Amino acid sequence: MESSDRLGRPAAVCFAIGGVGLFTALAVDFLSVVGRHSGLPFAGSIEIVQVCVVIATSAALVGATLAGTHAAVHVITERLAPGPRLILARFAALLSTLFFAALAIGGFWLLADTLPGDERTDLLHLPLAPLRVLWCSACAVAALLFLVQVFRPKLPESHL
Repeated sequence: MESSDRLGRPAAVCFAIGGVGLFTALAVDFLSVVGRHSGLPFAGSIEIVQVCVVIATSAALVGATLAGTHAAVHVITERLAPGPRLILARFAALLSTLFFAALAIGGFWLLADTLPGDERTDLLHLPLAPLRVLWCSACAVAALLFLVQVFRPKLPESHL
């Protein structure tokens, strides 16, 4: 079984979760617009959409990392021999590891600073800590997945 087959199902689950988050955001926004035009405003709709966006982006980040489908430009690397191409792919994975690790560490630091204050949204009073944990965890998982790519003996073609 190839590694991309093993990762295909979890990536698909992540994309499904992200899709549900986006669909929910769309539905809430639709109801908000209809309510606004019919005189029945949907209080807190923006807060619900923001929650859905955090869920969707977190799931999409992990899913794209698992599937190896992050945006990439291969104008230069496609012309290189396989050896240098592999070195650059590993270097890109290392830089991605550092980037997502920095996001995770910074996010957890922010979480630690705001946790004692029980930070909540203005209208619906939704707690923000679980959303911060979700986003930071997604960044940490992405960093770990990229770190695996740095040391993988042979990278899949989608990464080269």
